[in-house]
Amino acid sequence: MKEIQLEGTYEELGTAYGEYVAERQLHSWWRKPNERELAFTKVCEQAIAEHAPGYLDELRALAEVTKTDYDMALFNMVVIYLAENPACNVVAVSGKQTSSGQTIFVRNHDWEDEDIEYVTCFRTSPADCIRSIGFGFADPGRYDGMNEAGLAIGGSSIPFYLGKQKPGFRMNVVTRCVLDTCPDVMSAVEFMKRIPHMEGCAYLLADKSGLVSRVEVAPDGVEATITDDGMLATVNMFQSEAMSPLDRVPDAAAHWVYGFQERITAWYEAHRGTIDLERAIAFASDHDAGICNHGEPNVWCGTIYSWVGELGTNKLHLALGRPCENEYQLYRLGGM
Repeated sequence: MKEIQLEGTYEELGTAYGEYVAERQLHSWWRKPNERELAFTKVCEQAIAEHAPGYLDELRALAEVTKTDYDMALFNMVVIYLAENPACNVVAVSGKQTSSGQTIFVRNHDWEDEDIEYVTCFRTSPADCIRSIGFGFADPGRYDGMNEAGLAIGGSSIPFYLGKQKPGFRMNVVTRCVLDTCPDVMSAVEFMKRIPHMEGCAYLLADKSGLVSRVEVAPDGVEATITDDGMLATVNMFQSEAMSPLDRVPDAAAHWVYGFQERITAWYEAHRGTIDLERAIAFASDHDAGICNHGEPNVWCGTIYSWVGELGTNKLHLALGRPCENEYQLYRLGGM
């Protein structure tokens, strides 16, 4: 897996990552937005400027180092990654239901196999913010990770959202901001309720205190489900009473989406109170009764990386590729 360590002000983070991107030509796929796309992007920029201005400082530095027009970089980094297919499952079990007493977080990232080569581990130390280890592709956002305060986050797409996308924060920007600035579940929930959201998405948050929250977002609103004694998970549909009317899983995908939901519930009910790191890793890497995704006929993606962590330890175990076929390796927030 590619790894990069970034430290300093947001401008310094952008400069360092820009050098990394330029050296490896990771921006070769960027394209110029058309007039409609640019107008949408600039409204997103206004929202980010209000709630997370440091992220824009990072993007400006990245654009300068890669010799790219800033608006083009902005479009490609905060808009173009829209997920229109089912992807990813995330599970968290509060410490009251684990054998160690520590919250366990399980994240399987499902995407196109050809993008495995771009998966990157980011060790980020932003000045005056929270140090984190997070994962992503060729952009300064993150798709999941945990920070030094003991907070973890991962998300699942809601591809069957019935509404229209509107300018706001996309998944990669939300996750990055949470890792940088939020020490616990409640501060992250408050942040996610303040900001406008571009798309339908379900995030899972958990912290070392044992608090777990599923935060379902859309341009229409935000709904948070919170527990300190149990399990919550995200799959590719809204699960709360408030948000469920905003999406509709088609018959062709129902066995897929509901199947993972049923597997997660069955695993938790079978092992609640005795769940440990080994049992969580076994579940994440099981493609018969767990959440290891090999894709199926007419399904576009599979699990390209998986990680499991005990929160508060600053350690996680990560498998690159299908977790049933690849060993989990220990990663520490401060280094390998």
